[in-house]
Amino acid sequence: MKIHINTLGILLTIAGAYLVWRYLTVISFVDHDEYLKGNGVLRVPDPTPEEIKRYVRSVWLSKLGLLLVATGSLFQMISNYMPE
Repeated sequence: MKIHINTLGILLTIAGAYLVWRYLTVISFVDHDEYLKGNGVLRVPDPTPEEIKRYVRSVWLSKLGLLLVATGSLFQMISNYMPE
């Protein structure tokens, strides 16, 4: 059982880290192509309803990812103290 709890913790942490990476790192107002050319300009246009919906979804999924990382880490710590 100890090994299964630890493995579940590792899998939850991996899934959570992926969600944080995927959805939190894309929240940016920088034109990435121009920025990489050295012409960085920050533009904050009025968001469309679709962009607002996408932003809210990204924030929700990144928070879910953080919850999975915390839960997975807790499972790993608990498995360290479980009897064989």
